[in-house]
Amino acid sequence: MRSLTVGLLVGAAGPALGLSPLDTFYPPTLNQTSYISNASIGTYGGIYTAPTKGPTGGNPYGTYDYCAMPHPRSQEYQLPEPIAKGSVKGQLVYLEYLQRHQRRTPYNILPGGENQAYECNNVRPYLYAGPNSASGIQPMPMYAQTYQDSTNPFKPDVNGTCQYPQITIGGVQDGYQHGQDLWNVYGKKLGLIPKQPNDRVWFRSSNSALTQGTAGAVLRGVWPTYDGALPLHQMASSVDTVNEGYSCSAISSTLSQLESTTEWQEHLSVTSGLRSELGSMLGATSSSWQGTFDHFSDNFQGRLCNGYELPCSVTNSSACVTMEMAEEVFRAGDWEWNYYWRTNPYATKYIRVVEGLFIGEIIAHLQAVQDESSSLDYSHTFIHDGDIGPILGSLGINALRWPAMGSNIAFEVWKTEGKSSAFYARVLYSGQPVQTIHGTLDWIPLSDLIQIMSPYVPDDITSLCG
Repeated sequence: MRSLTVGLLVGAAGPALGLSPLDTFYPPTLNQTSYISNASIGTYGGIYTAPTKGPTGGNPYGTYDYCAMPHPRSQEYQLPEPIAKGSVKGQLVYLEYLQRHQRRTPYNILPGGENQAYECNNVRPYLYAGPNSASGIQPMPMYAQTYQDSTNPFKPDVNGTCQYPQITIGGVQDGYQHGQDLWNVYGKKLGLIPKQPNDRVWFRSSNSALTQGTAGAVLRGVWPTYDGALPLHQMASSVDTVNEGYSCSAISSTLSQLESTTEWQEHLSVTSGLRSELGSMLGATSSSWQGTFDHFSDNFQGRLCNGYELPCSVTNSSACVTMEMAEEVFRAGDWEWNYYWRTNPYATKYIRVVEGLFIGEIIAHLQAVQDESSSLDYSHTFIHDGDIGPILGSLGINALRWPAMGSNIAFEVWKTEGKSSAFYARVLYSGQPVQTIHGTLDWIPLSDLIQIMSPYVPDDITSLCG
């Protein structure tokens, strides 16, 4: 099968380029459009395939893995150097953990139709509501089951039993493993996460079924024997501070500005041949498909990360997307994300209008720890790539590849002991201290971390949004 061949090819450039797992997160030429057009680097060591069923773990562990990003794991987790070497004594007192949902079907179905069916009968998206008391009416557990009826004259663009997007069985399994690994590090090893949920833990998600379904799988991995229900907090969708929930005209106007720059137009120029070929082959010629690589990347990632093949034309089965074409699409997607949140001249404003309010919430949590007034030990928020990207941008990450499935940021706060007791922070991205323009965020005063992020919090978001 071609999918097996693809599995062998994707990421093959990693060993050939002599890259370590950590190297795959920080391509040195990502700021340049030559990164997109340089076919010799393939996926720059990144992994883009996974079986239908998980969990996936990447090989070797720690490699940029679009299907299931690495996360803190006890086998590799290292204490902060001052704690490990004993130069100071201290303990972890707070964890702010953010993660993207686990793998899913695509959002973007090819306009010309899909040549493969997607099957989701092996995963159950549960849908039911009940009272907040055990003495009330207990609902029948119900789950969505997608089907097609022969009497319906309208036919979907893709056959099968999935919705688009929808968490897949591999995403559920990855989430459970993610949660188990978090427990082994922050519960068993460091003693911060309690053995059972208590009033010092807090969970939040966006209003998306993707993040909600991921939360259920991850938290089951954290507490496999807990038999109660947990609140997953969400803001009203119209004012949500994640996933671009609130209305703000400055978001679209700033996006238009950054997509009008010479650099943005250059990246469209160097990929014009690829976009034209894919558009003709797959019926994807509209501006939404041709203006960025978001839709092509999403479609190809969703296929490869769930055990499917790259697409072929529905009218010409011999016209198929090659792995080399997909690799260029992925490199272009990386370049775009790095440009959105790191290198474009409007990056600071863009981060403020898109994610500044949520960054302010993170800072408020960290400040409460600094002031010794925090009511929480562990906060876990389930969000999207469009949230992870700007947060990493606010930290000044050296190079930002597309924040992949299950990508995660861990804000650890440590309190040292003794007369000069103080709070220190480190920030892990996908399990490793993040490398930034401020240095590696491995052990810095908590106040310094707050200072790094504070410029991205808008003073008056209503005025900024117009």
